[in-house]
Amino acid sequence: MDSPVTIFSFVGSSATGFALYQLVPLLSQLKKKYIQYQQINEFTPTSLLNYFNQTQQTTVEAFIAGELISDSPIISKVPLIISEKKIYYVYENGIKKLIKIIQHGASQLSVADYYNRIEIWKNSTLNYQFSMSHIWDRFLPKQLSFFQRFANFILKTLNQIKTRRLFLKGFYTGQLEREYGIIAREFYVLYGEVILDKKLNKMFLQNPKFILKSKKQLLQIIQQQIKYKRLTIAILVVIFTIWTYIFGCNVKNLIFKILKEREKARLDKLRGQKYLEIDNYECQICYERPRNIIIKPCKHLTLCHECIQRLKQQKCPICKQQIEDQIEIFFT
Repeated sequence: MDSPVTIFSFVGSSATGFALYQLVPLLSQLKKKYIQYQQINEFTPTSLLNYFNQTQQTTVEAFIAGELISDSPIISKVPLIISEKKIYYVYENGIKKLIKIIQHGASQLSVADYYNRIEIWKNSTLNYQFSMSHIWDRFLPKQLSFFQRFANFILKTLNQIKTRRLFLKGFYTGQLEREYGIIAREFYVLYGEVILDKKLNKMFLQNPKFILKSKKQLLQIIQQQIKYKRLTIAILVVIFTIWTYIFGCNVKNLIFKILKEREKARLDKLRGQKYLEIDNYECQICYERPRNIIIKPCKHLTLCHECIQRLKQQKCPICKQQIEDQIEIFFT
């Protein structure tokens, strides 16, 4: 496997095979999640309380629909349950570079309808990115020197002339603050395990996993992930097949080469034998190697393999007939 193509195809085949080995179980898990989430019921706090009373259960995994409320919401343009502020450097031509993310979350969260509420015990793995709303933007301009403005003008002009943008963005012209958030007292759907505490006569949503606009939104997200995984696996299968075919062809050629070299070595060994039990059987030209070529059609056995290759005239040295064919023989 000293051929660069063989080594490279082996590495490519191994890498794509390993990627497929990891992706196929992930696709299977996503399909199971999709079926699981389809079968899980959606409740409001009141309908869930009725479900607990009817079934005598105290825990259930469910989607809970209602208003998100807090006794101490985050004060912004509107009251927020979760705030995520992103700060960007802004360059010429609208290019932005994210430099900081500031997150805040309100305490004492609940999901409620008109009659009942469910207290929320938050965890660090809560995924709310699918339901964030854009709250406000604020641009803070930066005072640039004459040199900085001139440098930005030159880079902007070059970017307009060239089809490919330059790597250098120049000096940033200001900071953009952009806030996203989960808005208090708006309708959301949360997914997690709900516990009924009969002593306190309260329901608790323990470690919610998602804050969503709807259950359908989560199913659509999982469907998109399944499609992406399937497409990735299909591409990797094609790449894996190509690399494996190239590797297999190179290994096959390598095996044939080794076998050919071994056969050549065996024949060279037989041709190089100088000992014979019959006396006076040396080649009639070199007198060093044994005669091992029968000339046709005259059938004289007078030459060795090396000397017949060097004949200037293709004629038998004994009878001078034209050589039409030859047969190599071996003495053992």
